[in-house]
Amino acid sequence: MQIVFKKFSEKQSNREVNNLLITNYDFYDVYSILIAIRLKPQNECNAEIVQSVIDIISAPQNGNDVDSNIVRKKIRETDNLDRDLFEFAFVDNIYTYGIRSIKEDYPYSFLKNAFDKLLKCINDGDYNQVYALAYALHNVPIFLSDGCKNLKKALRIEFSNYDKKYGTDLRKELLQRKFEE
Repeated sequence: MQIVFKKFSEKQSNREVNNLLITNYDFYDVYSILIAIRLKPQNECNAEIVQSVIDIISAPQNGNDVDSNIVRKKIRETDNLDRDLFEFAFVDNIYTYGIRSIKEDYPYSFLKNAFDKLLKCINDGDYNQVYALAYALHNVPIFLSDGCKNLKKALRIEFSNYDKKYGTDLRKELLQRKFEE
């Protein structure tokens, strides 16, 4: 096996950094973030972490480069980070098998809309709703990453308690919102 190194101009290199593909493992880290937020919805670093996820998934995902642990690296930059709660972010994993880049737009737009809603709840200080929303959303990154066969049904089940409590249809709400780049 021969490894070929390409020399890139600085302009090309910067462009490609902005077009990194997110892997299935990064989606699993988003799952971990939602679990941590659910555990401590009032944590002062939650808003910054949620905004970081929004920034990552809002970036163009159309390049060919993959950078492992992109979500973890971004979490480590968070001010006032609760290191106990986000301990997983301080271990860079080396993935040797099963790495898949997520190339479809749908997972990104759905998660972007979900995290926008979560950030609004955090900023409003409605920690009961933050908990309920993080609880409803926590499995969604795994469904999206693993190509859930019946996503519509899975989302209906995941969101049922939230929808009953808040009188919404969260799945439809998140699907109908336009993805802004």
